[in-house]
Amino acid sequence: MTQELPRAYWISPEMQAAIDTVPGGSIRFIKEYDRGSEKIAVDFLRLSPEALGLLTRLLREKRDKILARRSVRDIVHVLDKVAKKWLSASYAPRETAIQGISAITGFSPEMVEHSIYLEQVSSQGPHLLHALENELGNPSYLDDFLLNDNLGGYSRAVGPELVGAIFSSNIPALPHLEVMRAFLVKAACLGRVSAGEPLFLALYAQSLFEIDPELASCLAVVYWERGDLETESAFLQNIDYLVAYGGESQTRRLMSVKPPGLEATWHGHKLGFSYICRDALGRKGVQELARKVAYDFSIFDGFACLCPQVCLVERNGEVSPLEFARACSTEMEYWARRLPPRCLELSDAAHKYRRRELLFMRESMNDKFQVIAAPDDYSFTVVLEETDCFEPTSGDRFLKVVPVNDFADVERMIKPLGKSYLQCAAVASEETPFFELRRSLARWGVSRVVRPGIMATPSMMWHHDGVSCLGKMVTWCDHELMLPEELLAQ
Repeated sequence: MTQELPRAYWISPEMQAAIDTVPGGSIRFIKEYDRGSEKIAVDFLRLSPEALGLLTRLLREKRDKILARRSVRDIVHVLDKVAKKWLSASYAPRETAIQGISAITGFSPEMVEHSIYLEQVSSQGPHLLHALENELGNPSYLDDFLLNDNLGGYSRAVGPELVGAIFSSNIPALPHLEVMRAFLVKAACLGRVSAGEPLFLALYAQSLFEIDPELASCLAVVYWERGDLETESAFLQNIDYLVAYGGESQTRRLMSVKPPGLEATWHGHKLGFSYICRDALGRKGVQELARKVAYDFSIFDGFACLCPQVCLVERNGEVSPLEFARACSTEMEYWARRLPPRCLELSDAAHKYRRRELLFMRESMNDKFQVIAAPDDYSFTVVLEETDCFEPTSGDRFLKVVPVNDFADVERMIKPLGKSYLQCAAVASEETPFFELRRSLARWGVSRVVRPGIMATPSMMWHHDGVSCLGKMVTWCDHELMLPEELLAQ
């Protein structure tokens, strides 16, 4: 008996039966992934533009019959059950995801398991309700008109009928986030997975189906090849709201081809940094601080927008920038043992080796540049560089420490990046000036300020990339019962 291949798609049985009536509507094909020691074949489904159009109509019908009639708290309850399944180490699909995603992406099984844990902890019911409260006030505004004392009348929030999402592959187990956001505003969801990590969302959809088949029928997971503009156009023409992840070129292209009236939320390339103030550089706690900074540079092997690109360390603390870099190198070793780095393809490994050798050559010719890591350990790299220019890193756990005199140096390096690129800043500071510092960061465009060690663990309450992702998807209807002067008289 042959073992069933892992799938990169999910469509409810009822909808699949309808699509099968479309001539040439769906074709299954196999993609093989080979990273040397790890090989895996994945079952994909290609829908014709006509079949995709039919699928969107069926999703809208399901939304009207199911999501629109469910209370938002009931939807949250179901999503909470799914999260708890994925948090259980004994849940079989979880192990399937860990091994499959690791084989496809090269991320170590330990890193994939850790990522699933991080994502599902913040996907539990209380977090979802808090996210709605944070952006909409009362979640029940999505159920019906409710009394709004500020208005002197009643208000209701209405989400789109169908959200379309295009995903990336740099963070394992992330795509379900947009499914949850769509369901929270009572929208059906059609998601296109990335070939770079196509497994998790289909497994998540199957988990949802196990718990609540009706709600699961409001979700479909599909794929089309990059360059299949006809299918992409059918997708864009038939959704009400778009959420897209990807690099700059992908974002610009989608902006140019989407229908003019299609509202969208874009999650493109973003940058973060760490800033260690001298008052946090006491000898007593420096190793613990270095471990937290090293974690931020190690998680997702440095390839996520949530990962910092540089660590700016003030001079004249008890611990110098060089000493702090050495402490970080020790802790990078610790995280390499706990969360081993990804398995590289031969070409990537050769490139990483050449890049590392060039760093040692650069060190020999430049007294303002120092490589801290051991020459024969390629699991991470720590460098200390005297520079006043910001340069993005190459990922693969590359931790660059740059000494600075004060916040003015930080401003000269970071502020020019602007709102288009800035995302998260991890700041270690023990004194009151931090409050003024965060005001500046907000003005520059930083959308999230945290302490070191939690850059990779945003809450559902974070305004993702500075956007109210739930609030942006809804429109409001207000039933006003009072004149403005009557409101003032209350």
